[in-house]
Amino acid sequence: MRAMSKDVAERLLSESMNKAHEGRVYDFYLSGTSNYAADREFAKEQIARVPDLPWAARQNRRFLGRAVQHMINQGIRQFIDIGSGLPTEGNVHQVAQRFAPDECRVVYVDHDPVASAHSYLLLEGADQLDRNRPINGDLLRYEQLWETINDTGLIDPTEPVGLLLVAVLHFLPNDLNPHQAVAFYRDQVPAGSHLAISHASVDGMPQEAIDALLAVLNDYDRTTARALSRTRPEIREFFGEWPLLEPPGIVWTPEWTVDGIENDTIVGDIDAYQSQIVAGIAHKP
Repeated sequence: MRAMSKDVAERLLSESMNKAHEGRVYDFYLSGTSNYAADREFAKEQIARVPDLPWAARQNRRFLGRAVQHMINQGIRQFIDIGSGLPTEGNVHQVAQRFAPDECRVVYVDHDPVASAHSYLLLEGADQLDRNRPINGDLLRYEQLWETINDTGLIDPTEPVGLLLVAVLHFLPNDLNPHQAVAFYRDQVPAGSHLAISHASVDGMPQEAIDALLAVLNDYDRTTARALSRTRPEIREFFGEWPLLEPPGIVWTPEWTVDGIENDTIVGDIDAYQSQIVAGIAHKP
């Protein structure tokens, strides 16, 4: 577990350019600029299999924005984004600044030092490090990670927290016991906190779409992460006994919306299952 410095961030970045990285591949899907030739080559191979991947990535990003807006509407002003990847367009601190200017604090956590290095350099360049702090840490090493989060001084343990686990748990198979880690985080935060999860799933997909998505998930072994699909009941287990926000429950990302937030989905004539990721939010009573 470590916070980034500029020297470390620049070194890690220079050492990582020749291998595809899942965070930069995702950035390419989002039409971002924080990606390199190896990332673009890998991403284009996956898009050839599943042409809707960039659209699906945007839907997941838009769910993140709606989740943060909803949590702000519930009075939350501090966020922990675990598995944050790169702070590209539409990230948590940008959404928070839009809907609660100068009121929110964000701790970004990613297990990959390359992602954390990108985060540090981008946040530093935008002069955003006073309220937003990147941490290089593994969500599975939860006790040590929580101590590092507390050491940032950005999170008040007596106030509700917005926990964000967006498009990260599908990189963690059950034999690594991610359920225990998520349960630990749920236990640390006070009543009124919210948990948002999005996760790859093939529930309700036609078989042809299932086969194509599973091929993509398997191919992620070539990057810095492997990936898998879970069913909605399996994903529900990550919320523990916290009640889901119903409706909408756990639904495809473009279908997740509630009253009081901007409805920025872009489904159009595309079937919602082509987002390939389901999402939900629960709160701690």
